[in-house]
Amino acid sequence: MKHNDFITIGVIIAPHGVRGDLRIMPQTDFPDRFMHMDVCYIDGKEYHITSARFHKQFVLATFKEIPNRNAAELMAKKEIQVRREDLVELPEGRYYIFDMIGLEVHDTNGNVLGTLTDVLQPGANDVYVVSQDGEPDQLFAAIEDVVLDIDMDKRIMVVNPPEWV
Repeated sequence: MKHNDFITIGVIIAPHGVRGDLRIMPQTDFPDRFMHMDVCYIDGKEYHITSARFHKQFVLATFKEIPNRNAAELMAKKEIQVRREDLVELPEGRYYIFDMIGLEVHDTNGNVLGTLTDVLQPGANDVYVVSQDGEPDQLFAAIEDVVLDIDMDKRIMVVNPPEWV
């Protein structure tokens, strides 16, 4: 498998307890997936989750291949990944951020404004960062009045910039 076939859904923070459990910080909008998934990948190697539960903002998970705390200590700071085909299916019109990065952004007149390089998540709504060489970054709120269309096949986003841009 290629590296981009794996998508990170969490990061191992540290061991938890003495039996080899791992404390995982979820990096997904669907942390419940840890409760029912069987297989994940760490450093490209397949691991099997035997149990998982929530503890505060973390997931505590036990893996078949990690029998004790000594083995668990070696896993700190590693990413928990799944195959792209195992991602939670999103509703129509919703996209994963990593799929959106690189979209060419146009205004309503067809002018190229730049490339979507980042998505900020400050709270109320996402903010799209559009970059173009030699120009300051432009920020667009990810709301219906601003983002008019996203065509993932053509890799184009059409925005209606506010008049002050």
